Amino acid sequence: MFLISLNLKFETKILDIAYLLLLKLMKEPLFVLDKKFVLLYIKILSKQSKFREALDFIELKSEFFTDKIERQSIEANLYMKSKNPVLTINVYFNMLRINSHVAHYQEAMWDTYKTCIRLVLNDFLPQVKKLEYKPNIDYTLT
Repeated sequence: MFLISLNLKFETKILDIAYLLLLKLMKEPLFVLDKKFVLLYIKILSKQSKFREALDFIELKSEFFTDKIERQSIEANLYMKSKNPVLTINVYFNMLRINSHVAHYQEAMWDTYKTCIRLVLNDFLPQVKKLEYKPNIDYTLT
């Protein structure tokens, strides 16, 4: 359904239909909730700009997110889409704090570090202190 919605101009109508189908499917007596369904439902809510509802659903179905970094990555993405830089930065800091422990260290977290720094410099500081950040040429090239 998502691929169809990318090709059509009436994306919101397709997403609304997909959302209603998922709600109907959840009410079926033999329906078994799995992680793929949870991720699909969150993606549909995100596309419909129902970020608070998606975050509540993640909290409700937290047993499907055994990897804390994965869950917080999804939450940070939803906070970022809802234009809430403070909560986004908080979630990213939590992810980086977890990654700083030897038992949980992942090499692929460099993008998270860059995103967190970009949010602080470009989104948060200019709003709070009316600072204007002027990137240098090295930053714009990357």
